Amino acid sequence: MFELVQNNPILILINIIMLAIMWFTMRPAIIYTDEQVSSRQLYFVLFMWFVFNICSFWGSDWFHLYTAYDDIMKGDPIVEKIYTWIANKLAPNNYFLFRIIVWGTAQLLLWDTFRRLSVSSHLLLALFVSIWMIWFSYGRVSLAMAIAFWGLTIYHKTSNISIIPKIIGVCAILISFYFHKSAIFLIIVSLLTILTKRTSKTLFVIGLIGFPLLAYLLREGLTDTIILTMTDRTEDLNEYLAKAQQYMNAEETGYGIGPLLAHILEKVPYYLIMAVGVKAIFDERKNTSNVNFLEVSEEIQNEYSGELENYNDEAIKQNAPIPENVKVFIRALFFIVLFSSAFLFSNSISTQVIYNRFLKFSFIPATVVLGFLLENPRYVNYAYNTYRLALFGTCYQMIYMLYCSISNSK
Repeated sequence: MFELVQNNPILILINIIMLAIMWFTMRPAIIYTDEQVSSRQLYFVLFMWFVFNICSFWGSDWFHLYTAYDDIMKGDPIVEKIYTWIANKLAPNNYFLFRIIVWGTAQLLLWDTFRRLSVSSHLLLALFVSIWMIWFSYGRVSLAMAIAFWGLTIYHKTSNISIIPKIIGVCAILISFYFHKSAIFLIIVSLLTILTKRTSKTLFVIGLIGFPLLAYLLREGLTDTIILTMTDRTEDLNEYLAKAQQYMNAEETGYGIGPLLAHILEKVPYYLIMAVGVKAIFDERKNTSNVNFLEVSEEIQNEYSGELENYNDEAIKQNAPIPENVKVFIRALFFIVLFSSAFLFSNSISTQVIYNRFLKFSFIPATVVLGFLLENPRYVNYAYNTYRLALFGTCYQMIYMLYCSISNSK
C-alpha cells in the first residue's frame, strides 16, 4: 500500500494533509493582508513547500520521471540536456536528490522573486502554497518559469537604475530556454512586457492585433514550427506528436463531468485575475495623481480624526500608482492568457496540448496580481471571490485525484 506507485491513495492523502497544514498556517496572511506570520511559521511553510516539491505524489509526472530516470541519465532527447547533466554529475542514480536540486533551485528563485516585489511576500506565499503550488511541483518546467520570472523581476528592479540588473535579468530570461524548450514562449512574453512598459494603449493594440493573427497562423501551420523550436531535432517532431496523441487519448478516457470540472476550475481564475489586472492598469490612467482629501472644519477634524485618517488611508491605497514590478506581472499574465488561448482556435491535437502547457505559465504572475488586488481596497471583494474559486479548484483537483486513486486500487 505504501509502494512508490502512481495512484496510491495513501501517498495522495499525504499530499492533501500537507496542503491543509500549509493553508491553515498561512491563513492569517490572506484574511488580514497586512498581517505577517511569525518567522517560525514562515520557515515551517517554506520547508513544507520544499518537501511537497520533492514528494509530489499526486500527479503522474513524478512517477514518469521516476521510472524514466535511467533514460534521463542516458540522455533521453525529450528531456533537456541540462537535466541529463544534473542526473549524471550531481545526482547519479538518485531521483530524490535530482528533485532536491531542480525543484529546490526553482523554489529559491521564486521565493526571492516574491521578496523583491511591492506586495507582501507572506501574502504571496500564502496564495501560492494554497492554490498553485501543486502545479509548481508537477513538472520540471517550473525551474524554467522560476528563472524567467526572476529575471523579469531583476530587470524591473525599481531601487536601482543601473544597467547591471537589466543585463542579469535579460540573461536569466534567455537562459530559461535551456531548462525547458517551451520557455521560448516566456521569452517572447518577457520581450512584450518590456516593450509595453510605457503605455497601456500599446498593450491593448498588441492584444487586439496579435490574437486573431496568431489564431490564423496556427491554422495555417505555425504549430509545427513551434514544436520544432521546442525540440532538439527534426525527428523529434513525430515523437512529440505521438506523446501528444497519448496525452489526448488519456484525456478522452477520463472524460466526464469530473475531469471537465477540474479543467474549468483550474483555468477560469487565470482569466478572471488577468481581466481585473488589466482593468487596474486602465483605472490607474483615469485617476488623478493627487488624492482629494476631505476638507472640513477644525472642529469636525478633531471629533472624527480617526475616521478621516482611515478614509484617507483607503483613498491613498485605491488611487496609488501600481508599482512597476507588479505591473510587469499584469502585462505578462495578459500576454500569456491571451496568446495561449489562441491555440484553442485550431483543431490540431498538438495545439490543444500546447494551450494547456502555455496557460500553466500563468500561475506565477497570477499569484502576484491576485496578491496586489487583495491589498487594494478597490478590488478586494472581487479578489477574495476569485481566491475562493481558485482554492476550491485546487481542493477539488486533489480530492478528485484521491477518488480516482481509490477507484483504480479496487
